[in-house]
Amino acid sequence: MIDTFNGALTLKQDLFRGMRESPDVVRRGFLLVLLVGLLVGGVQAISTMITSSNPDRMIAAIETAVDDSIQQQALAATTDEQREAVQIISDNKEGALNIVRAVMTLPTPLPRPVGVILRGLGLIASTPLSYLGSLMLAVIVTHIAARQLGGTGNIQQMLGLGALSVAPHALDALGFIPYIGQTISLIAWAWGLVILVLATSVAHRLDSGRATLAVLLYPMVGFLLLLLGCCAFFLLIIAGLGQ
Repeated sequence: MIDTFNGALTLKQDLFRGMRESPDVVRRGFLLVLLVGLLVGGVQAISTMITSSNPDRMIAAIETAVDDSIQQQALAATTDEQREAVQIISDNKEGALNIVRAVMTLPTPLPRPVGVILRGLGLIASTPLSYLGSLMLAVIVTHIAARQLGGTGNIQQMLGLGALSVAPHALDALGFIPYIGQTISLIAWAWGLVILVLATSVAHRLDSGRATLAVLLYPMVGFLLLLLGCCAFFLLIIAGLGQ
């Protein structure tokens, strides 16, 4: 499994071709998803349990996040209205934090340590399922597009090889690190996209251009439909205001 993980990260084409011809391609791919999900879920659970067990630390983390958000909005504010909105948020920050403190001191059905442990176990169990759900959606739409573009692979091959795109998301375990967590997650997403293109190319025996198109085709169509829907919605609003 470690060899599969490393081969996926390094885009080792021999690994992809070998898995394509393997009868247990789906099992190997899903085991990788489970491995990454448990790793990320375990780290996130530990981080959450440490933070949740100390309410003061949680409040400090929330305050830091709010301060960062206010600072970013202040830098982006270019009009008097935007600056006023940032000032209102800043003035009401302490009141909002007091509400959070009050909520955290409310009695709970279970003792706090038990609740913290159950929350951590929930993260460990749900993270692999979250990755699997996202993978299934991406693989199915990519498989349909690849077949339309002349691909010859079957859904089992696409599922097994597509699952390798989850490997870079092991970096999501570092998402708790302030300031760089989101950047690391973005790198993992882009890396996974490259792996999915290679997986599509190998599974369906397509060149890299058609494989890239297969991966991006339906997301682009969905984005364009959403954009057209938003434009139509705003035009209807404008027309209604005009009447």
